[in-house]
Amino acid sequence: MGGTGFTPDPGRLYEVGRDGRPYTLEPELPGAAEARERRVRRWWVCAVLLNGISMGAAAAAVFLLPRSAAAWFGVLPLLSAPLLLVPPLIRRRGLGPPRRIHRRRPDGFPPPELP
Repeated sequence: MGGTGFTPDPGRLYEVGRDGRPYTLEPELPGAAEARERRVRRWWVCAVLLNGISMGAAAAAVFLLPRSAAAWFGVLPLLSAPLLLVPPLIRRRGLGPPRRIHRRRPDGFPPPELP
């Protein structure tokens, strides 16, 4: 065998998932990673501030309110703590390659060349 060998055209490649559905990998738009990191930082700062404010309110309630009301304020930091998990979930969601699942052959996808 001679020649240059076989080189596939990336514009005509499908991947098939475990569920049998064909998909193509979509390129990430320019600036999408930076926008995702900004969103992660905003969520992180807001979650930490909200958690800190709720802890401060609970601490102040211990000294300023009756015991039963202060106990309810003590629940606030527990309710705001799950917000600290949102930024890692946003970052994790964006790590995989963006895929586009196809129900039929896309219009821009050329038909196969038959011999």
